[in-house]
Amino acid sequence: MKTVIKVKNVQKTYDKRVILKQVDLEIKKGEIVALLGRNGAGKSTLLNVLLQLVSKDQGEIEILGEKRLKTEAIGVMLQNELTLERTTVKEILELWRSYYPKSKSYAELLTIADLEEKQETFIAKLSGGQRRSLQFALCLAGDPEVIFLDEPTVGMDLKHRQKFWEQIKKLQTAGKTFLITSHYLEELQNVVQRFLILKDGSIAFAGTLQELQQNGQKVTFRFTSVLDKSLFTELPGVLTVKNYAMNYIIQTTEPDELIQELVPYLPAIKNLSIEHDSLNELFLEVTGGTYNVVSK
Repeated sequence: MKTVIKVKNVQKTYDKRVILKQVDLEIKKGEIVALLGRNGAGKSTLLNVLLQLVSKDQGEIEILGEKRLKTEAIGVMLQNELTLERTTVKEILELWRSYYPKSKSYAELLTIADLEEKQETFIAKLSGGQRRSLQFALCLAGDPEVIFLDEPTVGMDLKHRQKFWEQIKKLQTAGKTFLITSHYLEELQNVVQRFLILKDGSIAFAGTLQELQQNGQKVTFRFTSVLDKSLFTELPGVLTVKNYAMNYIIQTTEPDELIQELVPYLPAIKNLSIEHDSLNELFLEVTGGTYNVVSK
């Protein structure tokens, strides 16, 4: 697939403090990629550098094969508030459409915003979730090829979040490319193809959820058994063994090896389940710190 975002050896310093350190990344056409990181890891700075809102100190950036940002082909939804509060939904959608020679239709944008019954409503009268949905529609007004979304579902209720992610999947099938930051990690794992995790200004991990799960992370085995705890603690690859009556919880970084070791004991094991760490837990293990994670 064609590379639409290419970053090589990008660095950025503020007041002698290094914010981005030798960042390298590539995003292909049609990918949905999540950019994750603890507060202060450099996510916002990287987005601002990519969008040329702030300058980089060194390195190379190409978006759609150009070093100059093709603003007509880029969609951006940041966390800033809509300021035209005495403007109606219809007026602002038509205004944004007028900025682009080839824009999406008014009807299509209205459907994306899910505000068909609010066309004549002032922005000031919309709920927080409705405003975010409207901002999403505005960022798509020019039918962009590459779309940057910064915490897009903050303030949306469950209904609007579900519709938002449905729209993302639909746009992906049309060949659109996304770079998304979000604290709703559980939502991302059902939509995103790859994760980029920033730690102290550098890319600490780049890959799929499956690769993240296989990257030395813990897997949990749960089962019931009359067998003694000491038998399981001696098995290779076992990190911890907890038991309550006949209920066992075993954690390992070598699940395939542990399965083989358990085979002789399967007649005495019941209700076996195997669970990978959640994306939240995987994130914390990679970054070695805390994160303002929000669950659905």
